[in-house]
Amino acid sequence: MSGRIARRAAALLLAAACGCGRSIPPSERSVVLVTLDTTRADRIGAFGGRAVPTPVLDRIAREGTIAAEATSQVPLTLPSHATILTGRYPSSHGTRHNGIYRLRPEEETLAERLSAAGLATGAFVGAYVLNRGFGTEQGFATYDDVAVDRFEGGRDQIFEAQRTADDVNARVFPWIDAHAGKRFFLWVHYYDPHDPYAPPEKPGRTLAGSGYDREISYVDACLGDLLAKLRAAGVYDRTLLVVAGDHGESLGEHGEKTHGLFLYQGALHVPLLLRAPGSVPAGRVVSGPVELTDVAPTILDYLGLPALPRAQGKSLRPRIEGRDDGRAALAHAETLMPRLEFGWSELSMVRDGRFKYIRAPRPELYDLRADPGERSDLAAVESERVGELAASLDGWIAGTADESADTASRRTLDPDEEARLRSLGYLGGDAVHGAVSRAGTIDPKDGIREVRALDAARDKLAAGDAAGALAGVRELLASNPRNHQARITEILALIELPDLPRAEDAALAALAAVAPEEDARGVLADKARGLLASVFRLEGKNAEAEALYRKLLAHDPMDDGVAVDLVRLLTDTGRLDEADRILGTVLARSPQNGMALAARFWLETRRGDATARAATAAALADARAGDPPTLVEAAKVLAHAGDHAREAACYELVLAQTPRPDPEIVGALGLARMRGGELDAAERAFTTLAEMRPTDPRPVFFLGTIARKRGDAASARARFARSLSLDPTFAKAAEALRELDGAHP
Repeated sequence: MSGRIARRAAALLLAAACGCGRSIPPSERSVVLVTLDTTRADRIGAFGGRAVPTPVLDRIAREGTIAAEATSQVPLTLPSHATILTGRYPSSHGTRHNGIYRLRPEEETLAERLSAAGLATGAFVGAYVLNRGFGTEQGFATYDDVAVDRFEGGRDQIFEAQRTADDVNARVFPWIDAHAGKRFFLWVHYYDPHDPYAPPEKPGRTLAGSGYDREISYVDACLGDLLAKLRAAGVYDRTLLVVAGDHGESLGEHGEKTHGLFLYQGALHVPLLLRAPGSVPAGRVVSGPVELTDVAPTILDYLGLPALPRAQGKSLRPRIEGRDDGRAALAHAETLMPRLEFGWSELSMVRDGRFKYIRAPRPELYDLRADPGERSDLAAVESERVGELAASLDGWIAGTADESADTASRRTLDPDEEARLRSLGYLGGDAVHGAVSRAGTIDPKDGIREVRALDAARDKLAAGDAAGALAGVRELLASNPRNHQARITEILALIELPDLPRAEDAALAALAAVAPEEDARGVLADKARGLLASVFRLEGKNAEAEALYRKLLAHDPMDDGVAVDLVRLLTDTGRLDEADRILGTVLARSPQNGMALAARFWLETRRGDATARAATAAALADARAGDPPTLVEAAKVLAHAGDHAREAACYELVLAQTPRPDPEIVGALGLARMRGGELDAAERAFTTLAEMRPTDPRPVFFLGTIARKRGDAASARARFARSLSLDPTFAKAAEALRELDGAHP
């Protein structure tokens, strides 16, 4: 334990005397689990943080117990939450990376156990990576997730879809009101500390710090709002509250800006706090390694329920109550991200109460007590300790690997695919296999340079320089053909050029590049197949695209993105009944899926069903999702129906999704707002349009119309006159002036 945490522990122990409280029987307790995404322990006051005040978390620490050295088992959101909810390691439950893995239905979750014990269950998550379909919804009667708008900001960013902690709370609070009179298990997930670091400002709320630290201040404040709601509902003190970070953030340490690539403390050391008056001691600090696998067993222990039979974590209650000193405790972690995304070596880690060993092509050893920042690698001088910890890590890997969890990921290329790739020269030659041995053993410490080069190429692509982006990624792929992120960027750049034949070749090369990946071959191959199918669609090769979509859905029936792509193809080729059936399945599990709603809009357009089309247009506006062409057509339908508020919402969404605002859309937004009686919003739109088109008489004319509606005849006359001066033939302005002169001679 660091000196600061030790001093903090002493202060907390002074508060223990007032923390006894009335003992609530386990059979009466509810559970609230709050997970804080991307939250470093060293940014929280109770854990020694000083960057910004965290009064809410600090109060929980005073009134409860903290684990001072809790470790995430994987520095990524989905697999870490799968571990929290099952008490199992990623290599055991099989969910080892965001997006391309899913928690299997046969994994028993904490929610399933608590639901079976009679607790009402509800979950409210802040990021798409935890959306329904990835498996973390198992056992929750209510699972409130993020609306999917993959086109926000003018680019496909489906895995970046998120909502703020305030938005999450707004959904949580009515659920608390509805369930305050019964026992419940509530999981609340705040995503906000995740980059970009731009917390929303709110009148009456004071945040501290800047960047990442301001995000921590924001989440602490929103957590305070949640706890205030629990108090107001009368349930706070009869609740077991658990607050856990899912992983941390590197913030540039060791060359990593965010998280996922490395297993250093910035990305692994997370806060873990428990509060339950009368059960969990106040002011207690549990020292020594603790894992997130321990969360579910601890909750069940405090509720007097049997442990999950396959859980690998241990209840912390004996350590909290002083019956176990934790000296023998170890913590483990892994990350497959270096291999799955960049073709480098994966990493694994084990630590005891003092030393930490990271397995890599160049292994590392750190004395966390003397060197918490992991600046001095002792591996070369502590060979005996390295050997001991390496053997311990070998035992952990052997004991936790679950072959059944990897079955789906071990899918190989089918014979037709392999034959085609061989005939095109993608298999068996130097294009991939010649560099496999080197690529698979690249140490992430060395490979981090590739990330900077890839970021530069992506920046060029975002700026419209597809050729420059292509040159950058080609250089990367020449040295490391298994850099899968570089291959994706290459394909997108070729599509943007556009050079679709070469994009198809690049997608085929991406499919061939996953052949050596063994245990991850299936998930990476499906990712490459998805890219290839998209290129086929753009080329008009519908039969080839359809075959790939169906293969992908056979592998993963829960992949809504692929399902919607197939629906669009079926709609375009006139197979509307099958398209409708698939859409019904997608929307039943994800009613606000913007991709699916957009596909349904075009399906109903093709059918000529005006009533259903209008309803879907309204649903798109309400979900605030969809692609620009669909939203423009939906806005027209809503305008015809007289629903100008939703019409305007569609146009606002279009503007939010395009890097450069389209003047026509700005004008349409102004008209929608004016028709709906929102004159201030209309005025802002037409003022913007007048600045964009200074010689166009129409925006000035509409500003005059707004002034006239407000009863400001002088301003209206000036605007109409200005409009007419810009175009003396503009009849509407001349007529408006005549009407004004007639009304006010």
